[in-house]
Formats: sequence, structure tokens, C-alpha cells
Amino acid sequence: TIFATAFSPDGRHLVCGTSSGELHVWAVTSGTMETMPAPDQHRIVQLHRCAVYSLIFVSTKSGTLLVSGSDEDIRGWRWDDLLDVSSAPVPAMELQNPRKSLRRRGLGPLSETSALVHDPLTNVLYSAAGDGNAYAWDLSTHQCVSTFSGHSDQLHCIAARTHRRQIVTGSEDGTVRLWDVRTAGCTGTLLADGTSGAKSESAAAPSAYGWCGCLAVDASENWLVAGWGAGFLCTFELNTLACVACLPTAAAPQAACFLPGSTSELVTAGAEPNLYKWSLTGELMTRALCSSQSVYALAARHFDADGVVVAAGGTAGGVDVFVDISHRSYTLAL
Repeated sequence: TIFATAFSPDGRHLVCGTSSGELHVWAVTSGTMETMPAPDQHRIVQLHRCAVYSLIFVSTKSGTLLVSGSDEDIRGWRWDDLLDVSSAPVPAMELQNPRKSLRRRGLGPLSETSALVHDPLTNVLYSAAGDGNAYAWDLSTHQCVSTFSGHSDQLHCIAARTHRRQIVTGSEDGTVRLWDVRTAGCTGTLLADGTSGAKSESAAAPSAYGWCGCLAVDASENWLVAGWGAGFLCTFELNTLACVACLPTAAAPQAACFLPGSTSELVTAGAEPNLYKWSLTGELMTRALCSSQSVYALAARHFDADGVVVAAGGTAGGVDVFVDISHRSYTLAL
């Protein structure tokens, strides 16, 4: 099963993380992906002993890192080392989400890292954890510098509003929370029925709506999409916290992303074999068949020759590539 996908910053590679802890890397051929053969697999690397839930690329002064989140820890890998097939890469960074202190100097269990996001303006990495907290990591010191507490259950997703100095988290408790990264305080709560709450409100969504399984913020940082377990998504205007539209799906949404270069279009997928393309106002633009019965990961990138290309990974053990979002162009097998 594939839980994470991403395009490299230069667009030359596509990567995915699997339930067995492996990283699969494909070299993307320049030119028109629609008419050329599927990319060749570059290499396979064992990143963790357990499932990889999140992959993001981070630019540093010393080069590009690929950061991976798993059940046990967060690791940073030098991208050049991962591409070098002549050597076995070793992590350049290893982090563990804080553990609760127990009696007699004991420590609580490790919490998994469900999602990661990086703020390039401050060089801070944010992790969404299974203990219901989000954590901020200073990548220059590899230290945890803030804890964001307020959710009553595990976190599934996280996004950043870097220019607004905020992060956004979605939880099993059915709420979306906005946080001020300077104070680690909650500044607002969004519910599955489209309403919003005050920063001090300890609100839980009605059980009929279920958990928040995915969310995404657009490039302008004005729009948010979030998906709930009852089988729908909502779009929100973040300056007013107003719900703009409800987007019904056949099953629980599990992945969402805004299309690069667009101010009003997004794609979503979930516990069904479909990739949806929507407008912010709730119009269903296309729906395409996926090879996976359940899709957990989406990545999108703009290519000069093709426009926007979307990669989707899930239970089928392969990555579906959509050059035209109305249909699957091909599937990259593991």
C-alpha cells in the first residue's frame, strides 16, 4: 500500500512511500508524458522499518532533503544520496515526537507521524502526530520548539499558512483547528457542518460527520478544503472562516491538493477508486477511475509540455499517473 507520493523540486523524479517502509523513486522523462513511455524506476530504498505515512522535500543551505514520517520517527535524507545508486544512504536527521512521562521515570508509547509540512520562511518543520498534538521542529538545531495541543484525538493532516504565521490541523475528533505558530495557541475551529468556533471552544463534530481525514491550503493561503469521514468535503474562505461549498463523494476523502497554477481548482481522492476534480464553489469538473480501491496519497505538479500532472497512490500497490485528469494515463507498478 502506498501512503505518500511527491514530485522532486526540479520535477525530474516521482517518489512514493509504502506500508513496508520503502521509498520507490522513478525518473520522469522530459517531454510529453502522455505520449512517452512510463518513467523508469530509478531505485528502491528502505527508509524505515515500518510504514511511511508522509514524504516532503525541504530545501536547506546544504542541499535538498527528503523528509519521511513513520510510526517510529521522522528522518531526513540527502536527496543526492538517495539518487546515488552506488551507495546505501543514511539519514542526515532523525527526530522522535515527544513522549509522555509516566510514573517511575517511564515513557509513554511513540506516536506515529501522520503528516508533515515545512515553513521555508522560518525553516521550521511541523509534524501531525498520533497523540493528538502537532509539533514544531527547528531544522537548524533538530529540536522540538513548540507543541500545539487542543485536539481530543489523533491528527491525520496538517498544512501551513506561512505568510499568515499559521498552521492548520485535521483530527479524528472531527475538527479542523487553526493555530498561531508564534504562541502555539488555537485561533479558530472549523466543523464539518460548515460552522466555525471561537479559539477557546473545545468543540467536537457531530458523530454523523466523522473524522477529518485530509485538508489542503491553496497557494494564496486564502482557501482551505477539508474532507470528513461521512463522505464529503467543505471549502472554506480562511479570512472569514466561512464555508463556501459542500463537495459530496461516494466514500470518505483521504487526500486532497490544490492544482498548481490554478486559483480555483483542486483534486481529491479517498476510500473509493475515483479521482475527483472540483472547483472551489463545489462544481464537479471530472471524475476518473483509479486502480486502487482506496487512495491515500496525491501529488500534483505543472510541467511545461503537459500542464498539470497528478500522481495517486493507494492499495493497488502502484502509482496512477493522470496527465489529463479525466482519465488515467498509466500506472507505475512497485
